[in-house]
Amino acid sequence: MQIKELLREFGIRSNKLTPETTIQSLHMINDEVDDLLIKFSERFKVDMTGYVDAKFFLEDVHPLYRLRDLFYRIFKPEKIKRTPLTLDHLIKVAEKGKWFDPDDK
Repeated sequence: MQIKELLREFGIRSNKLTPETTIQSLHMINDEVDDLLIKFSERFKVDMTGYVDAKFFLEDVHPLYRLRDLFYRIFKPEKIKRTPLTLDHLIKVAEKGKWFDPDDK
């Protein structure tokens, strides 16, 4: 799986990676995820038009976002629910050559 090779470049060396593994479960910071997806789009020649980061990951730029997210985690967890981004989905996107949301079967 070429996606695993790409993840190795970011220090992810788990033999337990499966198609169902989510990028969120790898505990990468947002900048690392951004870099990963840029390299992904370049290496697999994927048009990422339509990709919306906030659909998959929480914002972590400003301390107020962290406080808001902590509040939501405690009192309104439904507000921070994010769509899982799996390795299987990235493989399908690479095969298609164009980004599509996991919900857009």
